Amino acid sequence: MDRISVFLQHLGDKKKKQTYIDMSRELLNDFQGRLGGKLKIYEAIDAFVREKWSGYVSRDRATYQILNDYADFYEAEIPEFTCAFRDHICETFEGEARKAMRAYKKALVYIPNETQIAAPFRGKLRNDEFIAAFKCLQKLVYSIYNEIENGSPFAWGWPDWRGMVAEGLNHNRVMAIMAALVNSGNLENDVIRVDKNSFGKNGICKPIANARLMLSKFTEMGFNIEGLYDKKASVFTVSFPDIPNLITVLNAYFKSCDKHIQAFSYRFMEDPAAQTHETYFLAKIDGEPENLREIYFWLYDEAVKYGFKPMGYENMGCYVYKKGSKEWLLLGSGSSYHEDEFLHSVNYTIAAKTRFHNVFHTHPEEINNLRKRFPDSFGRPWTACFKCKANPEDCKNRVTFKKNGRDYHHCGTKHHLYFHDPDFHDVKAILELFKLENEIVK
Repeated sequence: MDRISVFLQHLGDKKKKQTYIDMSRELLNDFQGRLGGKLKIYEAIDAFVREKWSGYVSRDRATYQILNDYADFYEAEIPEFTCAFRDHICETFEGEARKAMRAYKKALVYIPNETQIAAPFRGKLRNDEFIAAFKCLQKLVYSIYNEIENGSPFAWGWPDWRGMVAEGLNHNRVMAIMAALVNSGNLENDVIRVDKNSFGKNGICKPIANARLMLSKFTEMGFNIEGLYDKKASVFTVSFPDIPNLITVLNAYFKSCDKHIQAFSYRFMEDPAAQTHETYFLAKIDGEPENLREIYFWLYDEAVKYGFKPMGYENMGCYVYKKGSKEWLLLGSGSSYHEDEFLHSVNYTIAAKTRFHNVFHTHPEEINNLRKRFPDSFGRPWTACFKCKANPEDCKNRVTFKKNGRDYHHCGTKHHLYFHDPDFHDVKAILELFKLENEIVK
């Protein structure tokens, strides 16, 4: 038997599900056909998994699971494949973590000394004491981001393909682990007493071995963690002896801000009366360059002018405004699974995301201008009709157009168009079409 057949027999002996065996056969035969060309094994693996990117977590994780099982099974016989696959895993997933850390470092804005902290957060601390401790916490977090970026993210507990979720891999694990510590414990005299059982139940802490890796790295950054490995203890303690009040402000932040762990911002503790716009909006754009801030502020004002309410949360990395069930134009820097972004590697600074259908017919000239300006935004795999009807040609929302001599289809109600890196003029033009599409008037 050939190698693939031997491997499939091995899966059968291990009582693997027939669906997994069939999937393995199809995937490995497909991969085998790619070898023998100009690409080296590492390059072939990398190109293969990127091409296989499906837009569904379970399928993408299964691709890696199959290749991983194959690499483990043939480690002794074809070590070159096993080494190449593991190199790909390391380069890809640690690379994603480093990109995330660079983005979080760039977004971190230090708390101004004149900030007025809302009274419920301060507790017994004076305003200046709270600000001083929080600024120290921000500097500490920046240092952690920097250590992860310039070291080994896997050593910090970062996941590989097993940790893929719909939100991608670029979630803020540092903030999430800190939130889990706070929300699984109680503060006593600048020390958090963490319930082990509660801590382990947090999604970010599974597997617990990864969470412990990050906690062990925290100790190298100055945290004092005691009782974590004491099997008889039901709690462990977290303190930071060198900086008074640091744990107190950390606890105050995450007790109220655990839903906003992507952005680590002082805005969530600032007195709302001192804020010109909605809190989460300010937190999201504080770290953006001035040219993008100008666009975000303008879009905020336009949304409010047309009766849309700032919602204080995001969708696909974009700040959300709503008027009843209607959603305003999405604009932001986050990525979604269906943007053809391998592992959600955002390669743009800002994107407008919207559904168009009627304007394809009513304003063809404006649509054609957008096609010329953003050729890659049209004819993407995820925009075609495949859910509306059993036969996509029966979909009444279907728009057909030509690109590079081929016919492409777009579902005007099911899928977003993504316009990457629009300038201010582009955003204004897209918004005008958005208002026409959705019949939005003052």
